[in-house]
Amino acid sequence: MEREKVVLEVCCGGWQSVVQAVEGGAERIELCQALSLDGLTPSTGLLRRVRERFPNLRIHVLIRVREGDFVYDEDEVAIMEADIREVVAAGASAIVCGALTADGEIDTRAMQRWMAAAQGLPVTFHRAFDWVKEPKKALEQLVDLGVVRVLTTGGQLADGTVARTAEEGIPALRALVEQAAGRITIMPGCGVNSRNAHSIIEGTGAQEIHGSCGGKAEEVRKVLREIEKIVN
Repeated sequence: MEREKVVLEVCCGGWQSVVQAVEGGAERIELCQALSLDGLTPSTGLLRRVRERFPNLRIHVLIRVREGDFVYDEDEVAIMEADIREVVAAGASAIVCGALTADGEIDTRAMQRWMAAAQGLPVTFHRAFDWVKEPKKALEQLVDLGVVRVLTTGGQLADGTVARTAEEGIPALRALVEQAAGRITIMPGCGVNSRNAHSIIEGTGAQEIHGSCGGKAEEVRKVLREIEKIVN
């Protein structure tokens, strides 16, 4: 029996990496800028160009106003709310965002505002999830909010540390996939490449994975080939 298709989302920090992702066969990207800062909101000019050149590409747009933690004040929440409305108008397929309270819980008020601004587009909660104090509780909150997927390394491990990569977080990711039970997608990300994609997918049971693939078309192809081995 064939396994359901596994989706690769390629993280792209600029125009050239988008071109490489598409050339390598990617059908979905996360669009951002400043990958050296773990990603910030891309310009609407970049988004409009990507949409114009690749009309069938699914473009998930990161909304993050600054580097650093994920605890935002009212002004920052308002800025990101406006950014979401702008990227929706510019052709985004989905929104990627996330906010926490100072206590390490999901900032549900910020998320509700941002999801309303998304005007029905799917919303991914990004790796802010890795820093929540109670992952099980947080996941249920995201389900209740209507978030579609979570991008994560697995977050907190059994020893209380935070998984640095998806490969390191395989046991925690599997537990999240099992808890999600199809109600929300768990998407392993960080350090995903052609050498470990197979083991991450098999070890977690995830149906989607996320990686930058080094911004190279050939690495995108290699990861997709690893996925094909599992699917078939």
